[in-house]
Amino acid sequence: MSFTHACSTGARAALVLCFLAFPMSVALANVALLLTLLLWLLSLAGAPARAELREALRNPLAAPALALFAWIVIAVAWSPADPQGILGALQKYLKFLMVPMFIALLQDPATRRRCWHAFMLALLFTLAVTWLSVWIEIPWTRASRFGRVNDHTVFKDHISQGLMMTVFATITALIAITSRNTVWRWLCGALWVLATVSILFLSEGRTGYLAWAASSGVFAITLAFAHSRRAVLGAVVGLIAVGALAFATSPVFQERVANAWRDMRTVQLDNTPGAVVTSTGARVEMARFALDASLQAPVFGHGTASYPVLAKQHFTSTEWCSVVCPHPHNQFLFFLVEQGAIGLLLFLWFIAAIAREGWRHDPPRRAFSLAFVATLAAACLSHSSFWLSTENHCLILMSALTMASLRARRAPVST
Repeated sequence: MSFTHACSTGARAALVLCFLAFPMSVALANVALLLTLLLWLLSLAGAPARAELREALRNPLAAPALALFAWIVIAVAWSPADPQGILGALQKYLKFLMVPMFIALLQDPATRRRCWHAFMLALLFTLAVTWLSVWIEIPWTRASRFGRVNDHTVFKDHISQGLMMTVFATITALIAITSRNTVWRWLCGALWVLATVSILFLSEGRTGYLAWAASSGVFAITLAFAHSRRAVLGAVVGLIAVGALAFATSPVFQERVANAWRDMRTVQLDNTPGAVVTSTGARVEMARFALDASLQAPVFGHGTASYPVLAKQHFTSTEWCSVVCPHPHNQFLFFLVEQGAIGLLLFLWFIAAIAREGWRHDPPRRAFSLAFVATLAAACLSHSSFWLSTENHCLILMSALTMASLRARRAPVST
């Protein structure tokens, strides 16, 4: 085995470790990611790795990812932020630059399969612990450490767990309808039910509720659309029935939705000391502020890392600023404020590349791809998901894995 081949093999193994680690430990995932990058760079001394990179750059996801990161770097030129803030922002978005590397390594069928399995194994363990924590006290879980009664979050906060569990549920749904093994179909169907219940009944994460609703709706309607209009009607009625049943039987779901509706109707910005700030109310005020700020620099934006600087000038109380100043809890508005319409369009290009590629496949994989896009969009509407570590890992890595898998089904690459 040559040195470059050994480095390439090591990079693939480290990438698999990253897929296993990021749902549970960002620190371990970052170490695995750094190791992946170093070994992959060394492997580029060999012709096979360079051939993989050239093929990866032809993947429809590579161009928007690189263009978006390049624009983020260019937007530093007019940013009012200090060097530390700018470097922090660039670090947040660095994985866009690494998308070609991910796709290059994922051209290997065995690596793709192991990455799918690694992610599924991590979420299967998370799901098992989530359900066990209903009946027994598990002191090392996040929910137990923070004394949450109605929330059974295990490793991360309820937002990221809800997002990742939604992706897991969509994968199990795909396997349930495509597997030829009856046992696997029933097993994955049962896992979909358990994952769905964990999102809607055992978590306080409203982002998870939204992501699950968007993902499940798009998945079911896309599949139904491939059959008949009657099937579409049946899918819509079924989704409404499931949503109504979940809302009627889940106290935590009812409480979180009711709180969100109340906060949305009564929110008002109060910069006086001791002001009460709610999650939904803060999102409403951040959206107002972000839209107003974007109108002042609509095309180019205010510059990378500018949002915290601008927000601190608008939200002057400590209570408000601690919640709303780091990021606007909406990735679309985040890009619009900082990188302008150009940045937002580049981000939409990134999302559209996944949808367009998925549309070219058979109904089950088309349904999965569009459901993943719906999950991504829902997460970005309610959170700054490409700025936050765990969600960033999940969405970029799973985007690369999905696109590499879809392209491989159309034209397998021999390396």
